Amino acid sequence: MIPFKKHIQDIRPYEPGKPIRELQREYGIRNVTKLASNENPLGRPSTKAMRAMRKAIREVHLYPEGSCHYIAERLSRELDLPTDQIIFGNGSNEIIELVGRGFLSEGDEVISSEMSFLVYPILTQVCGGRFQAVPVTRDYRCDLPGILARVTPKTKVIFIANPNNPTGTYVTAQEMEAFLAKVPPHVIVCLDEAYVDFVDAGDFPKMLNCVREGRPNLVVIRTFSKAYGLAGLRIGYAAASKEMVAYLHKIRQPFNVNSVAQAAAVATLDDKFFLWKTKWMVARGRKYFYRQFRRLGLEYLPSQANFILLNLKKDGNEVFQELLRSGMIVRAMGAYKLPTWIRVTIGRRSENAQLIRLLKTNLENNQSS
Repeated sequence: MIPFKKHIQDIRPYEPGKPIRELQREYGIRNVTKLASNENPLGRPSTKAMRAMRKAIREVHLYPEGSCHYIAERLSRELDLPTDQIIFGNGSNEIIELVGRGFLSEGDEVISSEMSFLVYPILTQVCGGRFQAVPVTRDYRCDLPGILARVTPKTKVIFIANPNNPTGTYVTAQEMEAFLAKVPPHVIVCLDEAYVDFVDAGDFPKMLNCVREGRPNLVVIRTFSKAYGLAGLRIGYAAASKEMVAYLHKIRQPFNVNSVAQAAAVATLDDKFFLWKTKWMVARGRKYFYRQFRRLGLEYLPSQANFILLNLKKDGNEVFQELLRSGMIVRAMGAYKLPTWIRVTIGRRSENAQLIRLLKTNLENNQSS
């Protein structure tokens, strides 16, 4: 008999948003709109990144630079951090995995919010650890005092997504400062800032300053998947102390970031207009959705990300399935114990309007039935 580990056998794998081509195959629908996976609303990468990718493709017969030299140098200037305080991964997910592999053993504890990125509990279970899920506050925010109250000598890692996925809520600079001051030095704090580029709140914490100050147990994780439109290339990074980065380098696989992704990331950092247009489109889309949701009488959570959590006050999975049949992919929230909610990514203007039309039709049909 194969000696499968029980704690791994019991894992419920992460289910990503439904791919467009899968829906086309299942329903025979040609025109599909995907507002499910929080991808870039422009619908394409930067033109500069596209040119860099075409050039890099000519050398894909060669191994990539294991040190990610050029993107490290470019990002170092962007973040005002030395290159030895930056580490790259195959998406920010790999950075999260490196932290788990580096610090978790069987029986260790990980703490995070009850409504947060589903990879955190999965990773904990893979490592044989125990995941502590702290309920969110009444306004669906991460309960930092509640997390502190759960810390024990067995606690090794705390994951905080800020802005949080799937709620879009955030913790303030003042709250984060008070929290970090009380976290024991033996606990690694991973701040997942995958959606930081969409933030416009003035009191949002500037966590890179904490890295510059030399906090030894802090890891700030970011990605090129969202605002920079490189989700399919899988490239993310973390900023941390020199000692932390050197330690995580011992764990990562050689050549973990492909050469096309490295070239694209360098180029897209130089395309400031692309990033500005992305942020502008998300900010405008948020306001549009807020206005339309109020008109439809639907509850929603104000968001600092490129998605909005929406309460339909009915079975969210049923609405999800109905939208699928109409060629619209959103995200049902049953996995987060939010059965009446869906998460909607902000897309292009026409895509946002299409979703509102479909939701309006759905509500009208339910009122007449």
